[in-house]
Amino acid sequence: MSTAASPIETRFRQAYWQAVRDVDVVRLRQWEQWHVTLPQLRVLYQVRRTPGITTGELARAIGVTVSTTSGLVGKLADRGLIERSSAPGDRRQIPLTLTQQGEALVGELRGPAVAFLDEVVQQLGDEIAEVTGALERLAAASAAARAALPETPDMEPAEAQR
Repeated sequence: MSTAASPIETRFRQAYWQAVRDVDVVRLRQWEQWHVTLPQLRVLYQVRRTPGITTGELARAIGVTVSTTSGLVGKLADRGLIERSSAPGDRRQIPLTLTQQGEALVGELRGPAVAFLDEVVQQLGDEIAEVTGALERLAAASAAARAALPETPDMEPAEAQR
């Protein structure tokens, strides 16, 4: 476990969580309006980024179990936001894509967040390049830390090796 945080680590944590909370206020309003949960949104955004992703790949990408992912996909498919199709030559692989309604929802949810970030960019002014460099380093460090996390415990062995 970590020892006591240094003053700069404490400042980092405070600044990080304040920024996350501020962005979340904007996003949560939209999510509540459309009656979607955070896990459902994670699925929608990942399927939008990688059309044709399978449930197993999706589970690994969002860091939850295959059974949890299957349930989320089922609910989103029932709402007409995700479409499940079949892969040629392998009926076990079921590629996922957003429907037109799913694309429209994700696009509409994105609008207020983009406007918020545009205002943040304007507030930063000439400091935008320095802040962007720091955020890129934060994203890289975060990705490395996430990659070091153990696999999800109840993934099927064949799924965990892909």
